Amino acid sequence: MVYQLNNVSVNYTDRVALHNVSCTIEEGKWISIIGQTGAGKSTFVKVLKGLIPSIDGDYSIDQQPVQRDSKGQLKVIPDIGYVFQYPEHQCFETSVYKELAFASKMMGHSSQQITHAIELILPQVGLSEEILPLAPFQLSGGYKRRLAIASVLMMNPRLLILDEPTAGLDPVSRLSLMRLLKEWQQQDNRTILNVSHQMNDVAEYSDEVIAFHEGHLIGHYDTSTLFLEQGQWLAKLGMSLPEPVQLLKVVEELSGQKIEVASCRERDIFEKVWPIWHARSC
Repeated sequence: MVYQLNNVSVNYTDRVALHNVSCTIEEGKWISIIGQTGAGKSTFVKVLKGLIPSIDGDYSIDQQPVQRDSKGQLKVIPDIGYVFQYPEHQCFETSVYKELAFASKMMGHSSQQITHAIELILPQVGLSEEILPLAPFQLSGGYKRRLAIASVLMMNPRLLILDEPTAGLDPVSRLSLMRLLKEWQQQDNRTILNVSHQMNDVAEYSDEVIAFHEGHLIGHYDTSTLFLEQGQWLAKLGMSLPEPVQLLKVVEELSGQKIEVASCRERDIFEKVWPIWHARSC
């Protein structure tokens, strides 16, 4: 599916949150949304989900205008998944099973259908059936986060929106969660929009990056092109280059060589940087 905004603006009482934003979100990609606090990132993804009913401009999916009510207000789009920051705070059921089953039960799915869907989703997020009888509050922070994400994935969304999904997690849990999400995204040509301040994660997992500043969409980039060739403006916006890219720049400066890398991902950079650095130190 293709999601398209054309000259979309969002006006709040005290400010304009989005200014004439036009962009196209294509299927099967991991797209990170970056920018300083207040840049318009969360407003942008809420528009895509239909959580901001009053917008100026046009929003279409596969060239069809999204549904509006009789007052012209956008309707929430059910087949777009949305994981809020600290989603585990939204867990409210008395058991993991009930938490996972809630949305499907409300949609009228049978107990057999729900149980089968849970059996499929648990391994995708690294959870076991042993936790199903437990209360969500009994789980660790990382497992609560996985449970909250699993409850959204139960609806099998084509597009999944993540708002800082690793906030508050320790490094091991953060790495594990990001890898699980990447595996899910790559299955069946799914799409992820990830709002993030973590430039290392953006460089490692994204196919594309959309950058916002003061409500303006200032660029939609291929990730490697942005960080390796057009990253000079990040400092102007108060954002830093990913650490592997910073290392690449330092080694280039010290060695006097231009180092060609396959991408801005950590492994690709280290593969090229290490032999040069090792030779220099011998």
